[in-house]
Amino acid sequence: MHSIKNFFTPYNFVLTCLVIFFIALVGYGFPDSSSPWFDEGINLGIAKYWVEQGVFSLQTGPDEFVGERALLITTNYPLLFFVAVSFKIFGVGLWQAKTVMIIFLFIFAWLFWQLAKKYYGKNCALASLALLITFLPLYGNGKSVLGEVPGLVYFLGGLLMLDKKKSWQIFLAGLLLGLGAAAKSIYLLFIFSVFAGEIFIAVKNKKIDYRRIWLLAGGAALPLLIWVYTLVPDNFTSAYFQKTLDLYGNPYKTTNVIFSNLFRFVSESTPLHFALLFGTFFFAKIIKKFRSFNHVEAVLLVFIILNFIFYLKTVGWYRYLFPAHTLLFIIFPAALFKIRDEFCANSHLKKYGAAAIIVILFSAQSVNLFFNIKNPLYYNPKPREFADEANKIMPTDKDVLVLNYPEVAFMLKGERVWIYLPTSPHLTVGTDLFQKEDYPDYIISDSWSDNYYLQQNLVTANKYDLILTKGRYNLYVRK
Repeated sequence: MHSIKNFFTPYNFVLTCLVIFFIALVGYGFPDSSSPWFDEGINLGIAKYWVEQGVFSLQTGPDEFVGERALLITTNYPLLFFVAVSFKIFGVGLWQAKTVMIIFLFIFAWLFWQLAKKYYGKNCALASLALLITFLPLYGNGKSVLGEVPGLVYFLGGLLMLDKKKSWQIFLAGLLLGLGAAAKSIYLLFIFSVFAGEIFIAVKNKKIDYRRIWLLAGGAALPLLIWVYTLVPDNFTSAYFQKTLDLYGNPYKTTNVIFSNLFRFVSESTPLHFALLFGTFFFAKIIKKFRSFNHVEAVLLVFIILNFIFYLKTVGWYRYLFPAHTLLFIIFPAALFKIRDEFCANSHLKKYGAAAIIVILFSAQSVNLFFNIKNPLYYNPKPREFADEANKIMPTDKDVLVLNYPEVAFMLKGERVWIYLPTSPHLTVGTDLFQKEDYPDYIISDSWSDNYYLQQNLVTANKYDLILTKGRYNLYVRK
């Protein structure tokens, strides 16, 4: 009876409400939330053909696969393996892949809460969880078949093990951190962050623990060696290696974007939100003269700074800032309470001031979430519906050329699907059928006048009729 009474506490009530709220948001719009899109379509295609053809790459035509895997595959086996297993057991389809992402999201939220509770206590953990589950980009990035959230799952698992003493525990921490780094190319920054954390501990203890460093490195090395193996082609050259470095260093070959991206942090709401969270944490450390840093905070801070620097060199899409932005929710509430303790003499302000700020942020994020959750970026059944209708129209033995929509190509049932698309400024994949005058029976693309590739072949437009349109997707048939 006493245990039942303890369960119905205000803390447990709020936690239960947050969990129910999170479950509802994760399940919303399944399987069309978040909307299938370009990068996700590539990842889905790789997992599909890994299961069906035994080749870890994207199929661009009958018996044709992308050979330059390092320039194509940015989300790797720590996620795609589980998607492939789901396909193997339940068949290839969108819901099978989205189910994997839902599982990763639940694990992520649990690890996130556990890490915050371990280092900052249950009240801060509750505040961190509340801010996390009302953060709209969590559902855009987290429900897409992308490596962002799975990589963070491995990272948080490794951080939870980072203070352990037994050899197998330290090795496991390294293994999880290595899997996180292998999940997404940007997460190679985990390695530098953890190394910085080990330097921090060595300086703090005035001693280098070589055994610990070797165990961490040994654990991380195994998944990273597998990662390298999945990407290295048979005809490896120094030029190919340089192209890979160029891709990882600047995915979209952007120039002169740093100042424009910096300006976003005073002019756009999402970067401003990031700046508020980070500024609060940094100010809390300043007033303590940086004496209160713990090991995990050192690792997180280095990663957040490195991710921020990487973001400044990109085209400015917020998903490049998403990992650092999300991790700030772990350390923000505790920093806010430290500032309160330092400056609030008034008893009422000290008791309720920081909590009020958390509630305001929670409310603002919730309003933003509810007004935008039905945005086509977050919920859009049209790609799946278009693919279903196209499959009913097109015989499976006809040639189908898909331009710029790998998410649709993944859902097609035909045996002769061709893909032609620029995956980045560094790589265009597929065979130019028009140049070979090998005109396909069907073409799936945006409108002929809007598609760059089709605009170069306007003379061919009179060979095709438009027979199906749904949203931005169009199906053309050869006359």
